[in-house]
Parts: sequence; structure tokens; C-alpha cells
Amino acid sequence: MTMVKNMSAGRAVAAALMLGTALATGTAWTAAARAQTAAEAARHDFDIPAQKLADALPAFGRQAGIQVSAHGDLVREAMTGGVSGRLTVAAALDRLLAGTGLSHRLDAGGVVISEAAAGNTTLDPLMVQAARSADAFANAADRAGSLTVTREDLERRNPATLKDVFAGEATVSVGGGQPVAQKIYVQGIEETNLAVTIDGARQNNKVFHHNATTLIDPALLKAVRVDPGVAPADAGPGALGGAIVYETADAADLLDPGEMAGGYVSTSWDSNGNTFTKGGSVYGRTADGFEGLAFFKQADGDDYEAGNGREVSGTGAGLQSILLKGAWESTDGHRFELSGEQVQDDSVRPFRANIGRLTNRPADNRLYDLRRRNLVATYEDTTREGMWNPRVVLGWNETDLGVPSPDDTVVYSHGETTSLSGRIENRMFFTPDDSVTTGVDFYDDEAAYKDRSSDMSETATNLGLYAQARLQPVDRLRLSFGLRGDQQWFEGVNGTEIDHAGLSGNASVAWDVRDDLTLKAGYSNVFGGIALAENFVMNSGWDYSGGIKPVRSDNVTLGAEYRLDGFTFGAGVFRSRFEDARNESWRDGPAGNLDVETEGYVLSAAYGWGPGFARISYTDTRLTIEGKPGDSDIGLYLGSPVGRLIAAEIAHRFETTGLLVGATVEAGFENDDLVSEGYETLEAYQSLNLYAEYTPDVVPGLTLRGEVNNVFDQAYADRTTYGQEFSNVDPIYEPGRSVLIKATMAF
Repeated sequence: MTMVKNMSAGRAVAAALMLGTALATGTAWTAAARAQTAAEAARHDFDIPAQKLADALPAFGRQAGIQVSAHGDLVREAMTGGVSGRLTVAAALDRLLAGTGLSHRLDAGGVVISEAAAGNTTLDPLMVQAARSADAFANAADRAGSLTVTREDLERRNPATLKDVFAGEATVSVGGGQPVAQKIYVQGIEETNLAVTIDGARQNNKVFHHNATTLIDPALLKAVRVDPGVAPADAGPGALGGAIVYETADAADLLDPGEMAGGYVSTSWDSNGNTFTKGGSVYGRTADGFEGLAFFKQADGDDYEAGNGREVSGTGAGLQSILLKGAWESTDGHRFELSGEQVQDDSVRPFRANIGRLTNRPADNRLYDLRRRNLVATYEDTTREGMWNPRVVLGWNETDLGVPSPDDTVVYSHGETTSLSGRIENRMFFTPDDSVTTGVDFYDDEAAYKDRSSDMSETATNLGLYAQARLQPVDRLRLSFGLRGDQQWFEGVNGTEIDHAGLSGNASVAWDVRDDLTLKAGYSNVFGGIALAENFVMNSGWDYSGGIKPVRSDNVTLGAEYRLDGFTFGAGVFRSRFEDARNESWRDGPAGNLDVETEGYVLSAAYGWGPGFARISYTDTRLTIEGKPGDSDIGLYLGSPVGRLIAAEIAHRFETTGLLVGATVEAGFENDDLVSEGYETLEAYQSLNLYAEYTPDVVPGLTLRGEVNNVFDQAYADRTTYGQEFSNVDPIYEPGRSVLIKATMAF
């Protein structure tokens, strides 16, 4: 047995954390002297189109990061012309409420909407909008480079897969053709190198390289936040290339103002694959703070056809998802929540689920039984003011994959990853824009594999301490900086124990040079410990004495944003370097330490015109592994040869008719980076998707939707789909042209 201990590193972690926390707290106490003045002067980015005021208020609360209260009867029939631009809360509210006959009042509890006539407020504020779902740090410097997919985005895009969730966003790429094989890459970095959470619970989903990493049904979600490259210390351990934060829906997200109970049923049909989807949800809340939600969805279908007219074997839909949530929140903001969700795909897939076929091997299919479960218990003080705002999260998740023998009678290989994780933290708010978060977190992860002759596992336990300060020392300057220390205990398949400790630091700045121009930058250096091996390549004969090392990353981002008359233009560059990234191999051993780098740039433009918007983004991302262009095989759990991509989205809502129309576009440019290594050129492609949604007044609660996806019937594989550079691989092609019809009835 080999034992590697680093006690001096542990003492250094503790000392550095105490020093960092003291410095951050001292700086924030200085900021407290100007608390209320700074709160009123703080500026936020708003982008709220014309719509019903009752629908606009939750979005306003999220974008301002504050609680908005009003009586449902007061705002239900009011319309707003919307608001956009970087403004103070008061100025934005003035524009949002213009012409409604309503006024607002700012106080320590947030915003209260009332009737405009002095002394004539006849209805007490009974409804609370967006207090819980709003990001408390939405205006912080470490969020300036984040990509947020809101509930409004999800409802508009009607995503069936994670690829649809990020439609129109070039920074995030999702390849694989079908949910069971889809992997996410952020600025070219694969998701196992990011801190991924669902409802605050850490995810440990690295099971099989032919499968999706985090299988999740987008219908469960209310929001997704991606921190590309640089993530704050409170994002959790292992944020080597950033973070992904998934949040599932609450009852309050689905209920209209003043409603206490509701639900919906929906069904859809997709012509390509003859796929039927059915589902529904019921949810409610009581006057004394209790709420609950139950959700179910089932999708079944046949194999779909690619744009070349060929059936893509093993791509039939077979996804089932369940979400249960219960919560209680007191009148003074103490919230207890328990949630459980499960997603399962149990269908026949290609023998290697992320490959159409290998031309030099038989094209067999086999049954894949993939299930991911997530349980989370949370306590949070939602008031978000003063020095004591505790948050406690305890989570458990499991990803389980069984692959049977060819005759479908005996499971001969089985992989299971589990994670028990938690955190206890306190968020000290000196003003709405000046805070310090300190806390402790842990995880206990296991990757296990069984077959007829093997039973083995690797485990990793980690204890972390962290502090993150988010400050606005002057009106136009936002700073965020943090420090965390982690102690990891790793055990290999043969009982080898290895201990490592390390420090991680991050810093971000956002400077509003003028009302229309913001400059932003971020840097992080992150200790990642030893990543657990993929279950299906573990080997009981591995020898860990050869020098398996903890991975460390170095990330830099620079960017600018310019706003003019409804237009927003953005530009940024990024670079992420990983040292000693683990790339284990069944044959070659448990280490395979590699140096990996992605670098590139992003350009974006957007225009909003009240009831509509148009957005486009372009990225050029280059991946190198050990100094050479990286391919999708070595890079499966590291990165992808993304190259140049364009993504766009446009939508317009006709308020008087209840009609929404829109489109998304994705295009990949030809990529010949790997030709010098003897591989094939990655072909160019483009795909256009159209959608329309109609809510007729004559049938309250009914929403009808139609989509035409891949309009030009393009035969293509998404740029981050495995194997396109190899001459012996037929990749999983995306579906060809399809027509989808969906009906939803809310009650």
C-alpha cells in the first residue's frame, strides 16, 4: 500500500483560509458604512420585453436580485412596455410601471408595488415574486461572464434535450444526437471538469465514455447558469473549467400571482421517429407557507432518420422523468425544502451508444439501462440581508448503468457512481451589492464496477473551506475574489491510499466605464485533486505507484460589452490550461497524466425591440493535448475539437393575438486542425429550426405549439459528437427534418 501525505499543505490551507476570510471580511466591513446609499445607486442589467406586468415582475426580481411584492389583483390585468439597459432599481421600476397607474416603494425587504394615488392602497401586498429563485449575486463581478438560461428561455425553446436548452448559445456545445449519449462542452472543456450541481447537490456522473455524463430532462428545469472558465469559490470543489448550476422548478414558478393551486397536462408528437411524449404536473401552496409539486413525463418513439434519409439505429426515444418537491417557508424567510428527481432511459442503443457504428466491426445494438437519481434537502434564510443568512445543503445522487449480454438475459457489466455531498455556509450582506460568503463543504464519491468476474471501486472524499467576497467599492466598479482549500483522500481499486491538499483562488472584475460600456476580466487557479476513473475502464490490476497526480487548472477570461439603443455587442477571449489531467486506461494504467489547453474567442450581438429580440454568437475554440491538436477520443473526458461555431436565436410575441414565433440557427465551420495528425477534416454544417406557439383567448389555459426542426434536412453530426475525425467511425447523426406538434392544458 502506498500512502502519500501532505500535512504541511493542510496547515497552509487552514492558514491561508483564515487570512483570506479576515481580509475579505475586513474589506466588506468598510463597505458597510455606505450601505443604503450604495444600494439605491447600484445598477443592474435589465432586459424585459413588453408583456403582462404579472409575468414581468418575476423576471424583474431575478434580474435585480431582489424580492418584489404585490397583490395579485393589483397587477393581474396591467400591461408593461418593458425595460432594458443598465439602470438603478428605482429607474428601472419607473420605466416598468409607466402607464400602469401603479407606484413602487423600496425598503429593506425589497420592492412593494402599490396603487399610485397617495394613501389609496386598498390591497395589502400578498404575493411574493422571485424572492427565492433570484440569484442573490446576479449583479456580482463573477456573474458578469456567466451564461444564464432563464425559465422564459426554456418555455420559449421547449427543449427536448440538453442540446435544445443551449440553442442559440455558441459558448456551450452539446453533441451526441440522443439524450443518452449527449455530453456538454463549455468553451471546449468537458463537463466532468466543471463543478456541476442540481438543486445545490454535487453530481458524480462519470460512468461510461459511450454515455451521457449528466442525463437530465429539460422539462424539470426552471433555470441553468454556466460559469465558463472562472467560477467562484462557493461554486464547489472541482471547478477546474468553470461551473454548471441546474435548478429544477418550484410550485411558485408555475403558479400565477394570487393562485394557490394548479397543474397542467401536455402531449406532443414528433414526426421523425414517430415519438409521442406525455406528461403533467400538479402543484400548490397554502397561506401558511407550505408548497408542493409533482411532475411526470414519458417519451417513447422509434429510431429517427438523419438528413440523408437513413435510419439511425438505436435512437428511439425511451426517457422517463419524475420530480417531487415539498417545502415550507416561514413569514420571516426561513425555508426548508426537500426534492427528489429521477431520469431513466431504458432502450436499445448502438453497441457503443455515442457511435453510429465502427466500419471495421459488427454493427450490433444492445440494451442500455441508464438511471440517474438526485435527492436534496436544503435550509436557507431567504431574507438576504444583514450578517446572518445561513444556507445548509445535503445531497445524494446516483448514476447507474447496466449493459446486458447480447441475448438480453444477463447483465454482465454494471457501473454505478454515487455522491454524498453537503455544505454549510453563511452569506453576510452589508449592502445588496457587498457581501462575503464563508463556508465548509464536503463530498464522498464512489465509482464502482461489477461484472461476472470483477467487483471493484475507487473512492474520493474531500473536505473544503472557502470564502468569496463580492464588493462594489465605487458605483461603477464590481469586484469578486475568493479562496478555497481542499483536502482530498483517494483510494484506488487495490486499496492504495493517496492524500492531497491544495489551494484554489479566483478573482473577477467588472468595470462600467460608461453607462453603455462594461469591461470584465476573470482569473482562477484551481486544485482539482484526483478525479475518479470511469467505471467501465477500471482494472483490478492497476498499480498506482507510477505517480498519479492531482490536476490543477489555470483560467483567464477577458471581455467587453457595449450597449446602444437596444443593441448589445460583446467580445471576449479565454484560455484554460490543465496540468496533470487524469486520462486513465484499462491497459496503460490509472494515471495517464496529460496537459490540456483550450483557448479562443467569442463575439456576440443582440437587439431587443420590446416584444421580441434577436441574438447571435460566434466562437472559435482550439483544443491541444500535450501540445498537439486534441481529438475526440483522447479528449472524451477532457475537451473537444470545437473549432468555429455560430449560434443564433430570434423571437417575437404578438401580444394582441397570443402568438409567439421564433427560430434558432446552428452552424459549424469546416475544421481541419487534426489533418496534421493524420485524421479527417470535420465537415461544415448548418441547421435551422422554426417554432410557433399560440395561446387562444377562447380556451383559457390552452397552449398550442408547432415546430419544424432541421428545416433544410441537413445530414450532420454536431461538432462535439464523438469520432467525426476517424475514418472508421460513422458518428451519430442529428435528426433530419421533423415536424413537432404539442398541446398543453393548464388548469
